Formats: sequence, structure tokens, C-alpha cells
Amino acid sequence: MRITLLIIAGFLLFAGAGTFWLMRTVRKNVERQYSQAAEEPMVDFAHLLASIVETDLGPSGEIDAGRFRGAFAAAYERKFEAKIYDLHKTAIATHVYVTGRDGVVLYDSDGGRREGQDFSEYNDILLTLRGKYGVRASRRDPEDSRSTIFFVAAPIRWRGEVVGVLTVSRPEEAMAPFAEGSRAAVLRWSIAAGAVIATLGAAWTYWLLSPIGRLTRHARAVRMGGRAVVPELGHAELRTLSRALEAMRRELEGLDYVENYVQALTHELKSPLAGIRGAAELLDEDMPDDKRARFLENIRAETGRCEDLVRRLVQLAALESRTAPDRIEKLDFAALVRDEIATLRPRLEAKTLRLTEEFSAETDDAGTSKWIAGDPLTLQIAVRNLLTNAIDFSPDGGEIRVLLGRGEEDGGVELRIEDEGPGVPDYAAERIFDRFYSLKHSVTGRKGSGLGLCFVRQAMLLHGGDIRLENRGSGAGGTRAVMRLGS
Repeated sequence: MRITLLIIAGFLLFAGAGTFWLMRTVRKNVERQYSQAAEEPMVDFAHLLASIVETDLGPSGEIDAGRFRGAFAAAYERKFEAKIYDLHKTAIATHVYVTGRDGVVLYDSDGGRREGQDFSEYNDILLTLRGKYGVRASRRDPEDSRSTIFFVAAPIRWRGEVVGVLTVSRPEEAMAPFAEGSRAAVLRWSIAAGAVIATLGAAWTYWLLSPIGRLTRHARAVRMGGRAVVPELGHAELRTLSRALEAMRRELEGLDYVENYVQALTHELKSPLAGIRGAAELLDEDMPDDKRARFLENIRAETGRCEDLVRRLVQLAALESRTAPDRIEKLDFAALVRDEIATLRPRLEAKTLRLTEEFSAETDDAGTSKWIAGDPLTLQIAVRNLLTNAIDFSPDGGEIRVLLGRGEEDGGVELRIEDEGPGVPDYAAERIFDRFYSLKHSVTGRKGSGLGLCFVRQAMLLHGGDIRLENRGSGAGGTRAVMRLGS
């Protein structure tokens, strides 16, 4: 499983567990908080009523329930409506009962059902008669917490002596709508907060870990032989890691690169050096002047081949060591191609080759020059290599066509160089851009360095372009090289 998903999943698990625990704790406390909030006014109510009862005591402090029985009965018969937020209240939910000093109920506002019962062992009566705060909570149904009824008592005094107790009772059901509303609100806000925390946490985790994904993609691109540039990551530790990996890659590539190049160079130089040595040894013998001239020409040719091989190898090595062009300039690509054609004009004339130019991408719709961004030296060498290939493989008196236009797909610059040579054999099509792979010239029988087309491919990779080599169709002989660059 990916580390990003593991971190996000772990974060969500811990955040969810914490949110659930907090929500559960708050929901459990809501009911207790409402009960505590309701108890305080019940204390006031009990003492106020007890004081009223004290004003109606008999001459000896006896409690005459009949004096306030009618008043309470009239209160419970009152018709009213009260809209308290979401609660629609139409009846009194609070009841009162009064006991004597012996704890026997003298009056019960709840239809008189408790009258005559002995409540002397109940905490509200027992504690109040002892001069303490009398309160209790009892359930009508032991299995149902919502059936709880709260009782708060106040003493009835006569001449400093407690002669009775007045208890105010209120069912929890009267406060249930407020508690339920609060619990529902807590649940809604907890879910909303959890969703926000999860979203922000996932986004934060992704932001922190996305550079690791970019670094992984860079490593994969390098493994596949790509020319990926090491990404500039946002976090200091990851920037240090990416630079360390890039440095390690260069060190490893450098060791392998040098080994491969030494082996390849040794192999490629064997043939021309052997030819030079053989010709030099034969020159020590007596021979006709024409034969001696032929051996000297062979030495010159093989020496030139060695020089060309080393020069091209140095150019390619410098190019392959880069991950980006050394410098980027705005170039008039049409002018660059024309300059290279002018440089190779003597070679064209030596083989009596005709060169046709078609530069449709020289100007744009506004009549200004067609510019591209690139490294001028690298592109000059790449274009020169393509033109040189076309000249070398063209028959004497043949034609080379150079077409410069816009690509149909992306509107970039597309350079086509067509010759009338032998074309590319099917067996060589897959390897034509490989380093040191070269075909024999149909006339001289010699191979090239095998580095020119490899250089062109590396130059295009470096510039984000493309190069392909194909045989011309429709019965026309020769090869077509297509170089594509972005505008």
C-alpha cells in the first residue's frame, strides 16, 4: 500500500476516533448539564413556595393544605401557550407536595396520589428535616433513564422550628427536547468538523508527500534511460534527498559511461589503426608511385576517420552528460539551416548534387521570422549531421530536398531532408540511432563513425523534440530525415 494512503488512512482513523470520543463525551454531558441547569431554579421555586406556605400556618404551626389546594388546582387548569425555541409548551410540568414534620404527605398537586404516604425515608424529606439540602432523583421505570423525576425540597418553618417540607418535582421529559436538540446539534457539528478535518488533513498530507511521487517518477524516468531533469521539490529535506540522488546517479552513470566509451572507442579504433599500420609497413618496400600514392591516401583517409570518430565522440559525450541545454536562445531556425547549407556547399558541388529549399515556416502570418528556443551550437551540429548523411549517401548528380515547415500536430518547426540514396534496410531500422551503429557506403564500402544520428537523437531529447528516419515511399528511392522542434 502506498505511504500516502497509509498516512491519510492513519490520520483519518485517529481523527475519527478522537472526534467520536469527543462527540460521545459531549453528548453524555449534555443531559447532565441540562439537569444541573434545571435544578437551580427548582431550589428557588421550592423556597419561594415554602415561604408562601409559612404565611398560612395555623396558630400552633400546623399546616392547612386546604388553604392553597384551590390555588394550585386553578394554576394547573390555566390555558396558555409558550413557544420556547422548538418547544411548544401548553401545560405545567412541575408538581409540588407538602409533608408534615413526620414525613407524611399532606398535599400533592399531582392529583393527590401521594397524599397519606410516608416519605420520611426519602432523601428530599429526610435531609431537609435534618437541616440539610434535600434532593433526590427517582425513576418511574428503572430501565428508562428518561423516566427520571427530580425532587428538590425546602423546609417550612414556624418560629424557627421545621414543621414540614415542601418538595418541587419536575420530570426529565420536560427538559428532553432541549437536550435532544443539543445532542443533535453536537452530532451535526461533529460530523461537519470531522469532514473538514479529514479533507484538510488529506490535502495537507498530499501536499507534503506529493514531492516524493515526483521524485519517484524522476527515478523511474532515469531508470528507463530518459533525460529527466531532477525536480525542484518544495521541502528542504526532499530537496537535499533529490540532489543527493542526482549526484549519486551522475557518479554511477559516469563510471559506467566511461567504461562503455573506452570499450567502444577501443573497438572502433582497431580497424582504422590496423589499416594505417598496414599501409605504413608497406610503404617501407619498393613499389610503383601510383601504388605508394594509394597507400598514402589510405593512411590519410583512416587518420581522418580516427579524428572524426574522436571529435564526434567528444561532442556526443558532452551532450549525453547534460540534463538540459547549456543555454537557451531565440533562434531563427531558417537562417540556421541556410548557414549550414552554405557551409557544406563545397561538398555538394564536389558530387554535383542539386539542393532544393522549401522554407514555408520561415515567416509566420504576421510576416516576421519564425523563432524557436534552443542551444544554437547543439542544433547547428545536429542539422549538419543530417545534411552530411544526405550528401554522403546521395549518388553523384542526385538531388537533396530541404523542407522547413510547421508540424500539423503541435504547430512546431519541422525540418525534412530527403535524399536519393539507397535508403535504410529493414534490418537496420531499429538500430539506426544506436551509438557506433553505421551502414557501409554503397560506393566507398566504408562505414561512418556511427555517432552522427546518435548525436541528433540526443539533441532532440535535450530540446524536447523528435527525430525519425524513414524510407521515401511512392516508388521514390532514398531516405527522409524528419526533425521536429517545438516553437
